[in-house]
Amino acid sequence: MSLLAPPTRNAAEDAVVSLASRMPPELAIWLRRGMLALLLALAVVLAQRKAPRVARARWMILEAFVLAMALGPVVGWMLGGLGLSLRPPDVGSSPAWLPFLMSVGAGVWEELVFRLALLGGLTLLLVRALKLELVVATGLAVLVSALVFALYHHLGAMGEPLVAPRFAFRLLAGTILGVLFATRGLAVVVYMHVFYDLLCDVRALHG
Repeated sequence: MSLLAPPTRNAAEDAVVSLASRMPPELAIWLRRGMLALLLALAVVLAQRKAPRVARARWMILEAFVLAMALGPVVGWMLGGLGLSLRPPDVGSSPAWLPFLMSVGAGVWEELVFRLALLGGLTLLLVRALKLELVVATGLAVLVSALVFALYHHLGAMGEPLVAPRFAFRLLAGTILGVLFATRGLAVVVYMHVFYDLLCDVRALHG
């Protein structure tokens, strides 16, 4: 049952659960069907493409893992030792592996929202609508997306207290992720974010 109703751990998850609970049952059913159809269509499209180069994928995953290992220490050092406090994931009677699965989902979800959609979309808007240079537009979009990324973790009933160390840590981490998205691509930051969250889960359980 824990897989059907996993516990919420932050504002992002709480917002999704709250939105889903307010949907009319008919709309929720059609939304699920639409998402399933979209996934099937995506699978068909991907199946018709050439297989990715395994060697390149391995190096990309290794790069993301190394960056994830360095993210916490680098941001903490830049902020003079400030950082996020680790706490064991609170999942009640859920399986011990559930926090790790949720971390994977959170990493993918947040990169799609804050980097791909917000950063990428804002960059395109600034270039097309305001005719800004690509470098200037990207820089502004990185800063805006990092600010929204940091604030989002402090909003709502499940949000963390808005204190300077945690906000500054996420603001700087969001900036780094934004720069990496602009220079290395979406796949690197997704894997990097997932690896970082998984490493935090491991450290919290054994800290």
